Amino acid sequence: MKTNMVITLTTGTGSKQFAMSKIARYFTLAMLTSAIGYLVVSNWLLVQTSSNLFELEQDHQYLNGQYTTLLGTQQRYRKELSQLSDVFDKVVQQRDKLALENSRIDILNETLSAITNERDKLKVDSGSIAGLKSSLTQTREERDKLQAENIKIEKINASLDGNLTALDKSLDDLEKMLNLQLPKNYNEDRFERLSILTKQRLFLLNSIPNGLPIKAIRVNDGFGMRYHPIKKTRTMHNGIDYKAAKGTAVYAPADGVVQAVERRAYSGKYIKIVHNFGFETSYSHLNNYLVKVGEYVHKGQKIAESGNTGRSTGPHLHYELLYLSKAINPEEFVKWNIANFDRIFTKVESVKWASLKNLYPLNQNVQH
Repeated sequence: MKTNMVITLTTGTGSKQFAMSKIARYFTLAMLTSAIGYLVVSNWLLVQTSSNLFELEQDHQYLNGQYTTLLGTQQRYRKELSQLSDVFDKVVQQRDKLALENSRIDILNETLSAITNERDKLKVDSGSIAGLKSSLTQTREERDKLQAENIKIEKINASLDGNLTALDKSLDDLEKMLNLQLPKNYNEDRFERLSILTKQRLFLLNSIPNGLPIKAIRVNDGFGMRYHPIKKTRTMHNGIDYKAAKGTAVYAPADGVVQAVERRAYSGKYIKIVHNFGFETSYSHLNNYLVKVGEYVHKGQKIAESGNTGRSTGPHLHYELLYLSKAINPEEFVKWNIANFDRIFTKVESVKWASLKNLYPLNQNVQH
């Protein structure tokens, strides 16, 4: 005989009975439903995590390529300019030498013409034959010298043509890199124009912060309003946060002088650099300092290593750009390089770029 346990509940309105087997079935059904729900949520979270990891890898590869390109661009342009200067100096020396040889040829031609005239005037007689022979001998010697000089001049001209062709190609390549539209035929003015423009652009790119200050994994937060991860409120974010492993190298984005090297409660280990034309940059949450207050630094110099000091939720670099002591968005300056040189002057309106043209070497006019 099968025994079935029953629970009886008695209230003011009556009694109710519940079988234990029925309660057990409900309990088992509830447990199975919870387990299935847990498996579904776990699988969904796993898919989302895989997707986020893939996106992080893509961001890392993109920033890595951008940093390598920007870092190598300035060095390549400086090398190109140095090579062009060397070639131009050689061409000028050869041109001067050619001018000297041409002058000597003119003198020899005048001498030969004078001797020929004298020979025509001489009367061929027994008394003038000796003098005529002497003049003819001298004329032959001058002619031989002239032929030798002509051979040298031909060699110089051939070498000069080769150098001019190479220089023309180098100038064409430089004009293409600088996005300039200048005459294609070679002359001194063309080289001078390119030389002045290149020096002016490199001067600004070395004086005003540009390019990435760190080889980051990705950008955590940009410039502008955001939800603060520690304060849990919407606040203004005055820079860019670059996620990077502890100890990643931090580089100066322009020439300048170190104004501050200190530890702050919020920013942790902190560096501030003063650059030309009213620009400043600061670097927070560092792990190590590599510069001191008052030290001059150059563009691309390693100044620190990133870390997780101060009020921080993870290893990263907080990078700020200031103009006249006011924080501005560094994004366009990070993208700025010699290939898109003119872009910054239209994209960033908070800086009075027009007044820069009155300063040396920007006030050196380029003649067209």
